[in-house]
Amino acid sequence: MYLPTDDCRTDLPLATHAPLPAYDVVVPCYNRAHVVADALKSVLAQDHAPTRVVLVDDGSSDNSAAVIRRLAAMHANVEAAVLPRNGGASNARNVGVSLCTAPWIAFLDSDDVWLPGAVRALLERSAGHDIVVGFFARVEGAAPPGEPECGWSGDDIRRALASGGVIGPSWSIVRRATVTAVAGFDPSFHNCNDWDFYTRAAADGARFARIDRCVALYRTVAGARLVDDDAINAVNARRVRAHPYLSELLQPA
Repeated sequence: MYLPTDDCRTDLPLATHAPLPAYDVVVPCYNRAHVVADALKSVLAQDHAPTRVVLVDDGSSDNSAAVIRRLAAMHANVEAAVLPRNGGASNARNVGVSLCTAPWIAFLDSDDVWLPGAVRALLERSAGHDIVVGFFARVEGAAPPGEPECGWSGDDIRRALASGGVIGPSWSIVRRATVTAVAGFDPSFHNCNDWDFYTRAAADGARFARIDRCVALYRTVAGARLVDDDAINAVNARRVRAHPYLSELLQPA
């Protein structure tokens, strides 16, 4: 089991000592009983603590619901939301959002973990922005983290989104007002849902910023992943690119 360390972060000086805004965290979980506690541990270890953490069990067939309930019982600021059936990550995130009250929301997948100081680094760039994005590092099984990476270079966000799903929930943070303005994540997307969400947010005028710091470990753990279905992924990618915000850019000259 790989736990968060400082090994893969890009160190930058902390630029300000101004009070940081409050934030909530939504952790959707489907059949990740063996790792969801790691995700929560990395959240609770942040030096800028969340107001609330909502663990959402998405109708798991393993014992994730019991694990989530136990974790919630152990921490006053952790809440369990157990759904009766599997509805997909989008629906689980939306359920979590409905229980959030802080001005910022972070979405951490249950098999990923944050590095120390991740949220502080993201929120220190929050003034004047609606979505702040950091770097992540891949972890394959028990191997050490790979090199920090980010699909977005920090330039034109529209062109970046036209190229693919360049932002992941686990290494970004979003204003709650931005999430609600676009009605959250689209449950009809069982993959590419994050790409669709950030595209609709950008089309709605959300202001994006990127920081040059690794904030999360993107882990490959045991369990089925729908995103491995190439046919479904291709269909949903076409749907995202058909959004007018992107399709106008993608039209041949």
